[in-house]
Amino acid sequence: MKYDTVRINYPVDLRLVAECIDVSLSELQELNPSLLRMTTPKTHFDLHLPMGTAEKYQTTIAAIPAGMRLWWRYHTVANGETLMSLSRTYHTPLKTIATANQLDMKDTIEAGAKLVIPIAPGAHNGGDGQAYARRLTIYRVRKNDTLESVSNNLGISSVTIRRWNRMRGDSLAGRRVLYVHLPVSPTVAAADQHAPSKSRRHKELAEGKAGSAMHHTVRRGETLYSIANNYKTSVKAIKQTNANVAVLRPGMVLVIPAQ
Repeated sequence: MKYDTVRINYPVDLRLVAECIDVSLSELQELNPSLLRMTTPKTHFDLHLPMGTAEKYQTTIAAIPAGMRLWWRYHTVANGETLMSLSRTYHTPLKTIATANQLDMKDTIEAGAKLVIPIAPGAHNGGDGQAYARRLTIYRVRKNDTLESVSNNLGISSVTIRRWNRMRGDSLAGRRVLYVHLPVSPTVAAADQHAPSKSRRHKELAEGKAGSAMHHTVRRGETLYSIANNYKTSVKAIKQTNANVAVLRPGMVLVIPAQ
């Protein structure tokens, strides 16, 4: 894959990088395989970006203070969102969001606008700046899995996984499953808080209506693993049905194989 290279001397969260240039997190991870976590190191690092996006990244990231690039976010405003709703979603004071974007607290915001969201370090959701789904997911530990490999595969910090599973160390010896909440965008997380206990997909499964292939439109923050888990299928099956797709982009339509 061809890519641009930007040499940086500050740590930054890949999720923020993805938001800056409007690409999927999985694409950035594929371009930067040396990163074992969701963040770049504090020392100099050659960040690989999709071809033609380096200038856009440099321009956009400039609005985020260097010391806050592990925490702050960019948010693309959806229909119906307001400064007040974003304040609740990100647990950030309305005035703080307005000030960061040079807005009046009474201003209306248009759908499609991008706003800087200041988030206090450690204050949002899982304590690592990431929003998580409310629904609990069971991850079945595989042979040769390590806490680090599970952390990288799911996009969840090892500290958070340990806390959810009351682990004192990093060893997975003797563990058959791990209990996790999959990463989602803050907007999806907020909607999840008000969603009914069973999604339409779950109702279809319960009613036996899942006998044919379905289509799924990829949303920001989703991974092959999270999609496979939601549809009770496997990553391998989704890849085989979709020409061995490896990189997901928001808006991409996947064929979900029949169960």
